[in-house]
Amino acid sequence: MTVAEPTLFCLRVRYVKQGRLKHLGHLEVARTVERSVRRAGLPYAVTQGFSPHMRIAFSSALPVATSSVCEWYDLVLKSYVPAPEALERLTAATPKDLAPTQAGYIDMRATTLGLLITRQDYHIHLATSYTAEDIDRALGTVASLGKVNYLRGKKEKVLDLSATLAAWFVEQADGGVNITLKTRSSNEGSLRPEILLTAIDRVLTGTLETEPITSTGTPELACFTRIEVERADQYGEDEQGGRIDPL
Repeated sequence: MTVAEPTLFCLRVRYVKQGRLKHLGHLEVARTVERSVRRAGLPYAVTQGFSPHMRIAFSSALPVATSSVCEWYDLVLKSYVPAPEALERLTAATPKDLAPTQAGYIDMRATTLGLLITRQDYHIHLATSYTAEDIDRALGTVASLGKVNYLRGKKEKVLDLSATLAAWFVEQADGGVNITLKTRSSNEGSLRPEILLTAIDRVLTGTLETEPITSTGTPELACFTRIEVERADQYGEDEQGGRIDPL
């Protein structure tokens, strides 16, 4: 006699990362969300094996100190809860700065978030005395290099701009400059905004070739008194370059 497989449901949830909680690391975010799911009383499924844990999967890790309005996770449930009710229960159980904003069911065999999402858009505000033309020129100089070498700990890494930077737009704003970045990601890597901003800073100060770039998460830069980075969108692309929304 065979035992029938239980019916499972995959709830895809969009959430924000803002305010003080933008300084949480990815593992801290994951733990906070898991506690919220438990407080919400949702019938979550667990993995099998010696160390069972909640069946939940997140979109790519967000750099520390970067905010977002478009983070995602997939939560597997053992029984069906209407999506509006699940969203309401999650909202009540989750800290405001990690609040869910959208929820819906996807097929259990649907493409995972890690494979689906290949495009990320960022909005950046730089408090600076430099003009939009200065920043655009410096960004163009960095992009023309094709890659930027940097240190993460003691390991030397490469930011491949030719593969990850699709387009950018720079405009003057009150108190500084706004940048919109359109980026690509793959198994080979994704764009790290703080590395790109550090490289721009080095171009403006003429030190790109003389000082190594180190990944610190929150760089201290000579040309900008404040940096605000937000992930504004995440989505996939079809074979014709059309947009595929996660939900």
